[in-house]
Amino acid sequence: MSHKSVLEVLKERATVQLDNVSQQLATLQHERQQANAQQQLLHHYQHDYQQLLRHESEGGIYGYRRDNYHAFLQTVEHALTAQNAAVEVLDQQQQHLLSDWQASRQKVNALQVLIERRHQRTMRCQARAQQKSNDEFATRRFQGKE
Repeated sequence: MSHKSVLEVLKERATVQLDNVSQQLATLQHERQQANAQQQLLHHYQHDYQQLLRHESEGGIYGYRRDNYHAFLQTVEHALTAQNAAVEVLDQQQQHLLSDWQASRQKVNALQVLIERRHQRTMRCQARAQQKSNDEFATRRFQGKE
């Protein structure tokens, strides 16, 4: 069983957190795309029905049909207002999650740098110890020949 340092455990936990935030961000981006598609569809309905109302009004239209068009267009306008608010909320959530993702990424990177520095320090200490051992061996060997 290998022994993990505290830094390695912290990095693993930070990586799990980063993965979780990444998944949340991906899900939210998908929801944002769907909300945007719904928003575009509502704009399309609004435009089409405005065109139909203009076209029928040019040739004369019954009052009840005109009222139906206006009622439908008003309903679409309310739906667009609600959808715009939903998109705005999703945008705010996305910005918040993006900040969380950046902070998590920075934490993982910082921990990786600390792990690498610790490894380099350990390697230097081992190299010094090996060099000292070699020097002592050479000194004893040299002293033995005199």
